[in-house]
Amino acid sequence: MNRIGKLSNLAARTAVTNLAEMPDCRGLPMLGAITSILDSEQGKRLHEYVDERHRKYGPLFRGRVGPVKAIFVSSPKVIREVFRIEGPTPQHFVPEAWLLYNRMRSRKRGLLFMEGQEWMHYRRILNKIMLAQDSSKVMTKPCQEAAEDLVKKWKSYTNNDRIVPDLENQLYQWSIEVLLATLVGKPWKTFRCSIISELEILSRNLGRIFEHSVHLSRISARLAMLINLPSWRGFVSTADYALGTVDRFVEQMEKLEDAQDGLTHRMIAKGITGDELKRIVVDLILAAGDTTAYSMQWLLFLMASNPEAQENICKAVRGLSEAEVCAEPLLKGAIKESLRLYPTAPFITRILPHDTLLAGYPAHKGELVVISLYSCGRDEQNFPRAQDFWPERWLRNDRGEFDAVINPSATLPFAMGARSCVGRKLAETQMSLTMAEILRHFQIRCLNKDQVTIKLRMISAPSEPLQIQLAHRD
Repeated sequence: MNRIGKLSNLAARTAVTNLAEMPDCRGLPMLGAITSILDSEQGKRLHEYVDERHRKYGPLFRGRVGPVKAIFVSSPKVIREVFRIEGPTPQHFVPEAWLLYNRMRSRKRGLLFMEGQEWMHYRRILNKIMLAQDSSKVMTKPCQEAAEDLVKKWKSYTNNDRIVPDLENQLYQWSIEVLLATLVGKPWKTFRCSIISELEILSRNLGRIFEHSVHLSRISARLAMLINLPSWRGFVSTADYALGTVDRFVEQMEKLEDAQDGLTHRMIAKGITGDELKRIVVDLILAAGDTTAYSMQWLLFLMASNPEAQENICKAVRGLSEAEVCAEPLLKGAIKESLRLYPTAPFITRILPHDTLLAGYPAHKGELVVISLYSCGRDEQNFPRAQDFWPERWLRNDRGEFDAVINPSATLPFAMGARSCVGRKLAETQMSLTMAEILRHFQIRCLNKDQVTIKLRMISAPSEPLQIQLAHRD
């Protein structure tokens, strides 16, 4: 660190000793501490609890999530400051259950678990492969083919007012298949035939991993491991199956011929091979499975609940090429609105690298900062008509500005800075092409739209299965 940086940090450390502490939320009236909420059904509504605390205490307060104390932030200005000071190798919170599992199995993991120089090395390589300007060319074909396959399957559900069955698992499998197809490249259809019997089992196991993870986040995972609770046993067995299955997939991918256009062989060409390749690809698949699947559920839910927006977007994408669909402003606005109202991860975490000031309050090295995306995205100070699904708010005016967005950085579903989501382009391409294909063929309704709310399962999930009904378009 240069001399000016050292003086700035020294000044910050000196200043924090003379400032008032930020509001400290020690517990809930009537209900006790956050720990008691997490041990109950109300743990699934932690986003609502935190939102209420922000309304009472302001954009910054200290509180606890189970045994973990954190600074909760809902100010766009402070959020930008947190990302500014995170440094070149940002640290974030990793669930204890995964840390214990990795240690128990002596298993090294990918980007989510890497830290420091190791993380920086592989992240820089992945940036060039997955976030470069031309990377979407690799992603478009597998995304479009998966969209067409999904629509072909769903055509059978338009008869007799049927509800799309097992929607969650269908979208899990769709999400995994898109990533696998992008990783494999040209030989995907042949490769898919060799693993098709395992794909549905894998997608169901991935769902169960996160169900067990949710339970283990509400208690001490270490205690659950020591006394061998059913939730720990379930977590270990599903993780063993999923990671073992994907390990084998990666080993088979390495041997494929004529696969140079796939992301896997692009990684190999950049020097990522052997165990390192396996570590990175396995975690990409595990991370993509639930995040994109649930993001797509929420986009379907909002389209089905807003017929006028659905028709406007259907007209906007009609006759467009795949590249034009991905760039279509109204569809992009719909995806932004969906992720604003229903962020896949309602909270983003960072660990402060040094003592600092946040909105004038002292914050200390090693403290956990929890960025409240749910609260930011639904705040009228950031978005007029904040509770409404309004894709047009993201259309730019003649000055290149948004008329109905006060703070664009108040919604950051893919985070920002060095540790932003490496799969952002793939997720956006996948959702854009799939939604366009669905709207070209179907009108969508959600029969239980008035009953559905957010239920936290580590990520934002519908509180009950979506009852999506399809009708053929003329």
